[in-house]
Amino acid sequence: MIEHFSTQNVVRPERLAYWNRVAAGRSAGLMIDSANREFLGELGCWTLGNLSIFKARAESCVVSRSARHDGEERLLVHLQTRGLSEQRQSGRECVLRPGDLSICTTAAPMRIEVASHEMMVVDVARHELERRVPQLDLHIGSPTPGNSPTVHSFHQLTLALWREAEGRVTPPDPNCAAGAETLMLDLLGLALRSAVRGGPNGDGRGLARVKAIVEARLGDPELDTPAIAREVGISPRTIQTWFAAEGTTLRAYVLDRRMERASDMLAANRGVNITAIALDLGFNDPAYFARCFRKRHGYSPREGRQIARA
Repeated sequence: MIEHFSTQNVVRPERLAYWNRVAAGRSAGLMIDSANREFLGELGCWTLGNLSIFKARAESCVVSRSARHDGEERLLVHLQTRGLSEQRQSGRECVLRPGDLSICTTAAPMRIEVASHEMMVVDVARHELERRVPQLDLHIGSPTPGNSPTVHSFHQLTLALWREAEGRVTPPDPNCAAGAETLMLDLLGLALRSAVRGGPNGDGRGLARVKAIVEARLGDPELDTPAIAREVGISPRTIQTWFAAEGTTLRAYVLDRRMERASDMLAANRGVNITAIALDLGFNDPAYFARCFRKRHGYSPREGRQIARA
């Protein structure tokens, strides 16, 4: 049975205070900050076996949680269903887009900045995931992309169980509830085990994902090892190790790909200004772009265009 809360019927100046009382009462240590005292938010709370499941819909705000050391450590699975959120915990940062999920621990402070959003949160005892996911700590504070088939399946299962609970007027059969809880945890464990994390490159999927990010963001002047490490959910040292095994560095690889792309653009877009190409490929200094191009190809961008025309 789902318990519902909303600020809609609360006196406007008291809405944020009410929302904080509800949040702290359902999840200890939680606090919401907003510049708008007439805060709009809706919250659903549901218990499935030993899981506490929440569905929150609210306007832009900052959500923070203090560390808890009373009782067993709990893990909070954040499943973004609408909007964006930026999460920070224990030195790790991640951005969640619709479909993505992340895991935070109640044993350390946490901060989430969210735009207008909808999010589901599954509160689970650490030992339940620990026995399903090796090296669980690698996943805490790191994003798990929603384009993974197993993450998508977990998302759909969670939403389906929630919809079923919303329409229920009598308590579920205990055996069915226990089965649904186990299914959720097993599928979540599978999603996390399938995610690319730190450690050896193994079958090459980790390095392949890093290279795919490079291809998609060649025009980003802020593209560097720390930024990619945060997006993938691994350490910068891991990325350095992966590229070192190929006899290069991420910086050298990015520069090489930019030079290859520049050569293609010069050939395909013969009327485009060379400075514009440099800016499109993340170079703030066209002169530096020209030096890199000459070093890579043995001739200047202008000469490269003439060669392409010939």
